Amino acid sequence: MSTQQKTMMFTVIAGLVYGLWFFLAPGSYMSMMMFPEDLVTPALTSQLQQTGMALLVISYWINATSRYVTKENTSSFMTHHAVGWGIFGIGGLYILASGSLLTTDNPFLYQNIVFLVIAGVFLAMRNPKTD
Repeated sequence: MSTQQKTMMFTVIAGLVYGLWFFLAPGSYMSMMMFPEDLVTPALTSQLQQTGMALLVISYWINATSRYVTKENTSSFMTHHAVGWGIFGIGGLYILASGSLLTTDNPFLYQNIVFLVIAGVFLAMRNPKTD
């Protein structure tokens, strides 16, 4: 397994961890992200659980299709991972900005910055010199 294929497994593992967390313990995630307890509603909890299910499906799909990664198309797969993480990061920043929540005391800001850094790592690794 190449370094790039191992790196792509990061997305699977992150999706599994966050997917299970969101689905099984959505309140603990909201608490860690300093979401006000009085604003946590059953609808919000259900939505986070639904997001968890989506992450589990994405993890499954990426893992199931990983056998199709070859030396010739690794760069393309790495680019797709980068775009996915980038959409997550940029989309999250947009959501924060549109809700006037783009502040340094908001943990979601840092989470989205981390997503953009992960996207950059995938882009930087997409064309291996040697493997």
